[in-house]
Amino acid sequence: MAKDTRQRDDTRQTPVTRGDGRDGRDGGDKAARRSGNFLARFFGGLIGTVVVIVVIVAVAAYLVVAKLEKLDPFGSKTTITSTVVLGKLTKIEQVHVATRSYAVDVRITQSVGVIPCFLICNQMELKGSGTDDAIVNLAGLSKKDVTIDQSTDDVTVRMAPPTIGPADLDTAACSITSSHGIVNSTTQAFRNNPNGYKPLYQEAEAQVHSAAVHDQALVAAGEQSTRSMLTQLLGDVGVKKVTVDFT
Repeated sequence: MAKDTRQRDDTRQTPVTRGDGRDGRDGGDKAARRSGNFLARFFGGLIGTVVVIVVIVAVAAYLVVAKLEKLDPFGSKTTITSTVVLGKLTKIEQVHVATRSYAVDVRITQSVGVIPCFLICNQMELKGSGTDDAIVNLAGLSKKDVTIDQSTDDVTVRMAPPTIGPADLDTAACSITSSHGIVNSTTQAFRNNPNGYKPLYQEAEAQVHSAAVHDQALVAAGEQSTRSMLTQLLGDVGVKKVTVDFT
């Protein structure tokens, strides 16, 4: 019996440890994954930093180049000369730079010698309006009238102030009334004459022109309009600022 017991004890299965290396491979895989994650984070951060640096350098380079192009004396900058300036201005012979309207009320009495007006005369009255303009003429400008600052591209123009042109009576808007003497045989011929109202029109135009000549607002408006016009004209050739001195 003792022998059988030993035999049964001898036939018991002893646990065998697997020697296929799976535990080692698992540890290696984990280490590899940790290493891969670290490298991915490292290179990802490095690439992001490089991109930011490249963008900053590109923007800085653009700003430097733009500033150098603006300040570069050897760049393709157009030189502003008095010939160029006068070439733009002297093409303008006459420009109406401002207009204003004026009311008129003209009365004319025409009589014959010492004959009383109640017998023979013609009394006329015109009420209406007309306009007059401020005019500049640039055709007479010369080099002595132009000063150019090459460092700032500014130009100064010296010229005569605007002059007042001839008046323009709006005959369509005018109303004329007239009265005549008792003896109308003489005045009838006057009334039928197409030029009979000519003195009335002439006096009305003279009244409009006189009002315009004494109107400082018309001259001021003409000067301001001239400055704006010259600024626009010379801006086409690269002038930055235009100063107009009316002398």
